[in-house]
Amino acid sequence: MSQAVPCAIPVGSIRGGTVGSDHTDEHGSGTLNRNDYFDAGLDLLAEGGIPAQTIAHLCERLGITKGSFYHHFTSLGDFRQQLLAFWEAGQEATLEATSGDAAEWVAPATSPIDAAVRAWGQSDEAAAAAQGRVDALRLKVASKELRAAGVAADRARSLANLGLAILIGAQSAGAGWDRKTRRGLVEEYQRAVAAAVAEAKPAKPAARRKA
Repeated sequence: MSQAVPCAIPVGSIRGGTVGSDHTDEHGSGTLNRNDYFDAGLDLLAEGGIPAQTIAHLCERLGITKGSFYHHFTSLGDFRQQLLAFWEAGQEATLEATSGDAAEWVAPATSPIDAAVRAWGQSDEAAAAAQGRVDALRLKVASKELRAAGVAADRARSLANLGLAILIGAQSAGAGWDRKTRRGLVEEYQRAVAAAVAEAKPAKPAARRKA
């Protein structure tokens, strides 16, 4: 069984967005919906990798029967496909929510869930494709925000690529990087972005002295 993805720094709830219908669970507690399954699936993924994400573990985590699972999903493969869509929608929503902040988008570098999804992509084409789309959107949004702040296009692209490199490195480093290291890299990037934005702003004219 694969090792659990080490927990870095928890940063809010970087999970997913509502996907598909939102029916209540008629075969279990009567209150669960698909998003509850997805949240549990992401938690299991972060705790033990893809081997931990089984129907049995999901049912145990949610306190339901397998019949309840099959009320929502046709198979484990169907669940994982919908889970990726849920996660991807959540990343898009997170990027939209941080619009206007050219550096906050690197926060997932400290998220154990996002690190686990990236690791999943190493052995699954669908997960890799979802991760690729999210990373491409991150670059697009970061470059756009930097240019909007007055940073030159070439430097904006370089800073966006640097941020993505930090994010990928932090998510892929495993136990080699502790919480302080990951947080430190994110903060260093945020300082670099702040400096670039400050340099791009025109200097205020000096106030005239009274005669």
